[in-house]
Amino acid sequence: MKIKYIVCIAIIIAFCNKTHAQKPFDIGVLQDYGFVIKHSVKIGHLQTRPLATTLYFNKYHLGNETWMKKFNHPKTSFALTYFDFRNDVIGKTIALTSNFLFPLYKKKKSNAELKIGTGLVYSTNPFDIQNNFTNNVLSNRWSYVMQMGWFWNYMIDKNWQLKTALQLTHYSNGAYKLPNAGINIVTTSIGASYTFHPEKIIYTPATNTIFSRKWHLQTALAGSLIEAEVNQPYKHQVINVGIYVGKDLSQTHRLLGGVDISWNDGIKYQIEKKYADSSSRPDYRRMSIVIGDEISFGKMSFNIQLGIYVYKQFTAIADMPFYQRYGLKYYWHKNVWTGLFLKSHAATAESAEFTIGGSFFKRKKQK
Repeated sequence: MKIKYIVCIAIIIAFCNKTHAQKPFDIGVLQDYGFVIKHSVKIGHLQTRPLATTLYFNKYHLGNETWMKKFNHPKTSFALTYFDFRNDVIGKTIALTSNFLFPLYKKKKSNAELKIGTGLVYSTNPFDIQNNFTNNVLSNRWSYVMQMGWFWNYMIDKNWQLKTALQLTHYSNGAYKLPNAGINIVTTSIGASYTFHPEKIIYTPATNTIFSRKWHLQTALAGSLIEAEVNQPYKHQVINVGIYVGKDLSQTHRLLGGVDISWNDGIKYQIEKKYADSSSRPDYRRMSIVIGDEISFGKMSFNIQLGIYVYKQFTAIADMPFYQRYGLKYYWHKNVWTGLFLKSHAATAESAEFTIGGSFFKRKKQK
């Protein structure tokens, strides 16, 4: 395994030297040790102390765009993480994530960063009804990753840095396949990185731009596939339509409020099963009031929403009066975006949503 890591590092170095010959960038490695959070009594048998190794590549944002200055010139990071859960039920995972590293403070010899990222993870030993039926946290080969971390970096010299970190990693397939208890891992990390072309790290002052607090009318159409029962041979579709009003508080910050209407065929299946002998059945459709926050960095934005149901005739399994939605948007055009979101009731995911949306009013161009 160590030889594989060395080969990977060599490939990364060769690629980076070829494609980023005159631009500063970092490559590094982290060694992680942690524990699985017992967020439910259902996963008590899967408590473990996993080990992980991460290889990563960091790109600097040195330009004069407003969002770069606003967030103190963050970095974009791409990471490959190998987790050994040291548990035969969970097995091992390999995750590929993209992240933003936001500086919290900068000193001459040290700095601190906040990491927020997402990606995909491959599991070597997912749930199997016959051979691995006790793995109720990772039921699909592929799952989504959400990650947050706090990093402290110490400069040994202009090229080398020592790193320590505290990270929280969440894996879930968004109920695409059941069981889907999900897994949350807390890790402490230690590692090192090497900066290529540090003499090129020159921050360009931001250009002054005129900002107006614009109002927006946004629409969003989201779709996903889920299971309603374990080992179900088919999927149920979930459709959500959202209409929101937003207001820019700054060039990088927007508040949203609006309405969601959802059609969840998984809930419809539960209703038909429970009321099979009844001619009168509750409505499976739902409506909710939504408030949210959108933080933009270039063409991407991080979004968090809270929804409260105002029309709900049936209480489904693992249901609650409210829900959360987290995710990322990418603006292909100033008025058109796509996104990937995770909708959940507290710690239980309802669906992973692929979303397309637009704005009826012009979105202010970032500079």
